Amino acid sequence: MSEPTRQRLAKALRASALAVSPDDVAMMEHLAKRADAGEFDDYSDVHVCGPSAIHNILLAIGKHDLAARVAAGEFDASLEESEEWARSVTDPETLRLMDALGLGPDRSKDQ
Repeated sequence: MSEPTRQRLAKALRASALAVSPDDVAMMEHLAKRADAGEFDDYSDVHVCGPSAIHNILLAIGKHDLAARVAAGEFDASLEESEEWARSVTDPETLRLMDALGLGPDRSKDQ
């Protein structure tokens, strides 16, 4: 699997703080730690929509370039992350039956 979305977002948050004031660096590091913890993931239970939450925060603090990247979907969950989440919330017996019947989600049209 590629690098988890949460880690890519955390790296981007840290990188956006390289040339700003110490207070901004601390704020961006705080956001990066929250991203590392998965708070802004598509399937997090912290916010109704994690990407919308970080987008709104970034707009509020003037990080419009990074907010635009979030809005463009750069930090949306990968297909692998989506599948992992779907399996985590689906009844194990249902998954077993689907696997036995060779059924699975058709992800060919995603993204």
